[in-house]
Amino acid sequence: MKIADEIKVSLVTAACIMAMAVISKNVLSLQLDFISKYAPSWMFIVYILTSQQTKSVKHNALYWSIAIVAVTAMVLALYSF
Repeated sequence: MKIADEIKVSLVTAACIMAMAVISKNVLSLQLDFISKYAPSWMFIVYILTSQQTKSVKHNALYWSIAIVAVTAMVLALYSF
């Protein structure tokens, strides 16, 4: 059974949102603002919107998953300082 690329990226997005919530609350003890809290979701929305327009080699689920994880890590790094 092959999983669709949209499902793969959505699972990565959900995992990043959960990780961001746990880390920001339990490790960093802070409250994220609305835009930062849903940064992985914004990236997923961009993925969905651009996947309708192009099917190039650069529009790979792995690249988008890495980008979503990187954005999550950057938001947490910015709030940790």
